[in-house]
Amino acid sequence: MKIDLLDNGCLKILLTEEDMHDFSLSFEEMDYSNENTRNALHHILDNARREVGFDTSNSLMIEAIPVDGGCLLLLTPTGGKRHVRMKRVVGPYIFELDDVDTVLHLAKSVGTNTPPMFGSSLYRFDKRYRLIIYPGVPLSREMDSLFNEFGRPAGEGDIAVAYTAEHGESISVGDALGRLSAAMNPGKGGRFSH
Repeated sequence: MKIDLLDNGCLKILLTEEDMHDFSLSFEEMDYSNENTRNALHHILDNARREVGFDTSNSLMIEAIPVDGGCLLLLTPTGGKRHVRMKRVVGPYIFELDDVDTVLHLAKSVGTNTPPMFGSSLYRFDKRYRLIIYPGVPLSREMDSLFNEFGRPAGEGDIAVAYTAEHGESISVGDALGRLSAAMNPGKGGRFSH
């Protein structure tokens, strides 16, 4: 489990496939009305409070995004009395890029513009690269144009992601674009600066 407190006060948690198994969770069955999901989230929130000081006493919007057998959770404080609302976000998108230079140019172009709720994974796939984008919201026209400028659509949805993960070589899982962007844009704080 990887826990990151973002500059905007949101919390990003990456649960690996092993974490999901340990909590007896599956993305398809994640629902806050489910007792197992609630128990797992309480445990996860306790860890977040201890590790990064995340305030768990306020209302939260929790978005769950499937990521390579695991799950990316984005927790947004909404203020007010204690209330938790959870929604599962669908539609990971896969873009194929021709070479490592194209991947790096995309990361440099994205710069600090990538919304923090994006999850992303990068795979070497044959002689090319595949970037999987897990948007917390629909892709903006600007971001869609940017991804299409550097790559071409190579699939959408969980089955296409599973195929890429099974047949590709994993390079970075969960926050590939954020890490590359931070490396390509030194001094700008990567994508988490505002």
